[in-house]
Amino acid sequence: MNGNYWDTLAPHHWRLENNYLDVSSLGRIVGDIRQPVLIIGAGQGLIVEELRRQGLRCDGIDLSARMLEYARSRRGLTLVRANATSMPFVDGAYETVILATGVIDFMADLRDIEAVMREANRIVSGTGNVFVAFYRFSAAQERFLTSLGLLREDTLHMRSSLTLHRLGFGATVAWVAKMAGVSTFQAVLLCIRTGLESTKQERAAALAMRRLVAQSGDPDAFIEAAPETQPYRDKSAIARLLDSMSMRIDDWQASSSCHLVRVSQQGV
Repeated sequence: MNGNYWDTLAPHHWRLENNYLDVSSLGRIVGDIRQPVLIIGAGQGLIVEELRRQGLRCDGIDLSARMLEYARSRRGLTLVRANATSMPFVDGAYETVILATGVIDFMADLRDIEAVMREANRIVSGTGNVFVAFYRFSAAQERFLTSLGLLREDTLHMRSSLTLHRLGFGATVAWVAKMAGVSTFQAVLLCIRTGLESTKQERAAALAMRRLVAQSGDPDAFIEAAPETQPYRDKSAIARLLDSMSMRIDDWQASSSCHLVRVSQQGV
């Protein structure tokens, strides 16, 4: 993911941060979390703050300097600016490492993913846990994006998807009709059905993104800062990815907004 995008998003991130790896999803693994904890891709510190609220020692890193500035100003958190491929921690420093959504799941290059996973396994103790989060759409959103050609071959066409959020209803219907190759009436039905069958969280996120784009000051520049594409992996694609790196799946939790996979190196 382009670092410039996260810096551009930072002033508006409060609208979206409790989304994919959210506080509710975190509750699915909280029983397996032992301190000290490190959140990789901590953003503005939502998950760090929640775990500290529960009495756990928790640190966070992020590559975006602006995200860290907002973590400090919004929450009083001092997080570490670092690249997940080379973290400034000693071997075995943490009992739990959580790779948030926006890290592995947004990466396409297997070499980069392997580098991050090597680091995660280096800094977790021999008896500790590594969790990897992958963002997830509802079946309704998957069908909608696929019908428009925005989701295909495990790839989300991110920039084109963001363009939707700057269109009014009439323009959206026309664009959907063109992209899906259907009539205006069918496009209206598709939009209505998708809205009704999407999760409450997805509807809220779509409204937040629409407001974010409108209030960004320069919608075109904001959209251009986003990557053209990013991966979108379903359960089978996640399993294949982890297997390709000789990572064993020890547990799998799926919320409506993300997959949370506890992994370890095979043979360890």
